[in-house]
Amino acid sequence: MSKAEHKVRWCLDQAKKQLASGAKHRGLVKVKPDDALAKEYIVKAEHNLEVFLLNRKHGFYDWAINIGFYVTYHCCLAIITKFGYESRNQDCTLAAVESLIEEGKISQHFKRYVDAISADMGEDKVIPMREKYQYTPIIEIDKQKVEELLGICQDMIKDTKGIVQG
Repeated sequence: MSKAEHKVRWCLDQAKKQLASGAKHRGLVKVKPDDALAKEYIVKAEHNLEVFLLNRKHGFYDWAINIGFYVTYHCCLAIITKFGYESRNQDCTLAAVESLIEEGKISQHFKRYVDAISADMGEDKVIPMREKYQYTPIIEIDKQKVEELLGICQDMIKDTKGIVQG
């Protein structure tokens, strides 16, 4: 069993336990695939991209990083929604996407986005950068990082549309 499969199984089990106890789940639940909701997540990702661009234009690069994370996250939510998952946990969402890649349900090409986001991949990845600029007083950032994230966001929206609408 791969790391992603193991994480997905753990997320499904956690959510099942939480729901059984009457709590709101904080994991992953198997649901009916919902193409309409998946498309709404794409609309949200596009909206976030517009906000990213406004912050970038006005020099608020730290906030652009935070918003860029949510562009990528909403793309991931769009994909897992299309394939019948509901998530309330970032790690579970990424594990579900990675598992879908491993199962051949989405292209191996999409792994580059999971790797760009993942906290396991180093401090220059989206999640660690988001945490740094959201939870610390640091506001100065290398503008090149913002430009790289912009490219990831734009490409990921395009590829997500291909998965959800294709």
